[in-house]
Amino acid sequence: MKAPADPTERQAERLRWAMLVRQGELESATRALKDPSTLGTVVTGPPGVGKSFLASAVLSSLGTSVYPLRLRTSTTRPPLAYACLGALLARLPHGASSSPTGLLLAVERMLREDAAGRPVVLVVEFGGAIDEASVGVLLHLLLSGTARLLAVAQRATDLPADFLRLVRRGRLVETPLRGIGMPETRRLVSALVDGRVASSAVGELHHACGGNPAEVQGIVRRERATGNLHKRGGVWTLEAAIQPEQGSGTDEIIRARWAREPQDVREVIEHLAVARRVPIAGLARLFGSEVLVDMEDRGIIAVDASEHRCAYLRELRMAELVRERLGPDRHRELASLASLGGAAEEFGLDREDLVSYVEWSLDIGSKVGPELVVQAARVAVSLFEPLRALEVLDRAGALPDALKVEAAFHRASALSLLERKEAALEVLDELPDDAVERLDPLARARYAAAKSELLSWLPEHGKAREPLEAAWDAFARTPDADAGALRDAAEILDLAEFRAQAFQGDFLPILDALEAASGRAGSSAEFRRETGLLLAQGWAACGREADAAALIASLGLSAPQHVDDDGYVAAAFAVWIANGDWKRCVDLCERYVDRGGRRLSLRGGLAELFLALPLVIAGRASTALGPLLNAVAQLEEFPARNALRTAYAATAFAYAQIGDTGEAQRCLECARAATGSAPWLFVYLAEFSEGMARRWLGDPHASEFLLAHAAEEEAAGRVSAAGTEVFGASIPGTEREFLWVERLAHRRQGPLAHLMASISAASRRKDPEALLGAAEVAYGMELDELEARCAALALDFARDRSDSAAAGRAQTRLDRLTRVLPMLPLVPQVPAPVLTERERQIAVMAASGATNRDIADAIGVSVRTVEGHLYQVFLKLGVASRSGLDGLV
Repeated sequence: MKAPADPTERQAERLRWAMLVRQGELESATRALKDPSTLGTVVTGPPGVGKSFLASAVLSSLGTSVYPLRLRTSTTRPPLAYACLGALLARLPHGASSSPTGLLLAVERMLREDAAGRPVVLVVEFGGAIDEASVGVLLHLLLSGTARLLAVAQRATDLPADFLRLVRRGRLVETPLRGIGMPETRRLVSALVDGRVASSAVGELHHACGGNPAEVQGIVRRERATGNLHKRGGVWTLEAAIQPEQGSGTDEIIRARWAREPQDVREVIEHLAVARRVPIAGLARLFGSEVLVDMEDRGIIAVDASEHRCAYLRELRMAELVRERLGPDRHRELASLASLGGAAEEFGLDREDLVSYVEWSLDIGSKVGPELVVQAARVAVSLFEPLRALEVLDRAGALPDALKVEAAFHRASALSLLERKEAALEVLDELPDDAVERLDPLARARYAAAKSELLSWLPEHGKAREPLEAAWDAFARTPDADAGALRDAAEILDLAEFRAQAFQGDFLPILDALEAASGRAGSSAEFRRETGLLLAQGWAACGREADAAALIASLGLSAPQHVDDDGYVAAAFAVWIANGDWKRCVDLCERYVDRGGRRLSLRGGLAELFLALPLVIAGRASTALGPLLNAVAQLEEFPARNALRTAYAATAFAYAQIGDTGEAQRCLECARAATGSAPWLFVYLAEFSEGMARRWLGDPHASEFLLAHAAEEEAAGRVSAAGTEVFGASIPGTEREFLWVERLAHRRQGPLAHLMASISAASRRKDPEALLGAAEVAYGMELDELEARCAALALDFARDRSDSAAAGRAQTRLDRLTRVLPMLPLVPQVPAPVLTERERQIAVMAASGATNRDIADAIGVSVRTVEGHLYQVFLKLGVASRSGLDGLV
């Protein structure tokens, strides 16, 4: 993607790419300019979303059919009379502007002459003040029909009052812009690189562009040139985080705008650039209310809706650029005015602002309280930015003893997020024993829980229960501890123990305890929710799928923002996949990816794997391969939660379904080579996918592999998982396998368990009608692979019974499914020829009541040809007359 040498060409190219995701807004604004019932359009939106780019695109789309005239509002306050029209007035003949009326008519006449019969479009960017005289001239030009307006403003309320009234009356059409989301960024980046792009890369690029599509092309070109954006396994992914480009043209415009502001405004900007957010009351005491009101009216600052009513700069980039220009002494002076204490929420800072404030203070050598440093590290981890957390802790220097343990927790959490589990465990192990013993109950419980979680991943270093037992013993030795603190600590330890067993899939022994804990009176809401999520996963694995689905639904209703909760997403996935509700799984994972955020840099591979797995299991291998290959590319770069084996196995399953034996075998070899501990669900999905891939590839030992794992799952009480593996192995199936599926189904709930039992019972009895009924259920659940299995068996059994009607219905299903599935999971023993396109065309017409003559005339053949085709149709579908075609074609 080589950049054009000419600046005009570069700008045109940026415009073309940016508008790829702004087609709706472009069409809306263009339509408003052409509509004779309106006076034009106003493009509105926050800074950095590409308003000016859209206005340029509108003019470009109109081409030479209009005469554009660009006007700018004044940068002086108060603005001079007619300042907006200075360039026009300079061209007027001497004496033409001797009176306001004369000036209006002269401007109108000059524009009509310049336009030479074309419509005049006034392009006005309301970025500064505009005087009343200029407003009057512009209104006259619009209302007289001399010109139409294409305006740009942050908000409609930023327009002069007369223009705002026109917007509210519908005479000026507002075209609102927002920052583009993850789907638009993905579409734009995919078009730029002409290929698949990993979700982690899309998330990082989305963050870097700030929602402005005009920035995407330049960022993509720069990252490709440096090699940071590169191709891995056919998927574009990033090597590292994107660093902001310094000294862009936009930056220079922002700097110039800041420099033109009066001294009092610049001081407020500097203060907010350093402090990020300041309660408006405190700011008014320092600078006065008048300047703040003026800055808010002009869109320089905004006030949030928090209880502190904090003011902040609307343009984040302006804050960054101002901070770069401030020296250490000025920064310290401003920071002392802010008097930031140890709690961010007391000051009004949001989480991102807090981390940025601490980073900037450390950059310029300003003193930062150690409590604030540790708090910033905790926040950075919660924002899925572990590298920032580690950097803040590394640069903070020596911390007081009272904060060292807290800092160690956050360092270990950051290292764990980076999949450096052993380093994280080492950080906790390095804490002196006497320091651990002196911890209060809550801190001791957190320490034990963190260590237990790491040992689940690293069983070679010890048992996950050992630190929990040590903490319980310590509590027993401190009976005089605060009862409330002990209760909170006990919740942390109980939850950690539940998680350690759930990691191994050891649900059965803890289900009763989880159920009791999820409804325990007096416990915290967070504890009840977390134990409820674990309970839902346990029920889903152990045969109570319907109960699990009801529980996960109630937990979702209690937390509307559950898509942002990784724990909820993982639990809901496990529950819905056990119920066969694959479409809900896909929808949940798509929304998770579309929400974006920095978490995708660490969780993008997992998200795309979770998105693809339901598709593979449902038989939609062709659709699943895209996200699967994306997942593999990301997990090879960053092996999140040791999910690479699962990703390889699922990809092998998908390739096997579409008949690509070579790629399927290669992925199976990669899956077998992947090592490391992983949660039970990942291990189970990897084993199931590997077994099913081998079965599709015709491996004679595949069924034995699946049945052996099914026996292990059943022995552990995970009957849902066992039932799915036995059912996968039972193609074509034996009496023993069918009875095994039915026996397990009696211990399960949910539609998928019932469907598996129905298919197994019908297969055992060789009942074509029952299999066709099961095929209809599978069709309703959109499980194409199961529907095809039912139809193929029904066809064989119907032929064995000489049941031509059932055979015809089964064949019709197979005809349809062969156009959907690249390969059938089970081929009829005596496959009947599929209807040709001509035969199907004639059969459909005959079934609708058309005579042979009607059909012959309609398709341009003889009646005898129609009769010959119908004979073949009757023979293939096993019917004797036209009436038998009803419902089959």
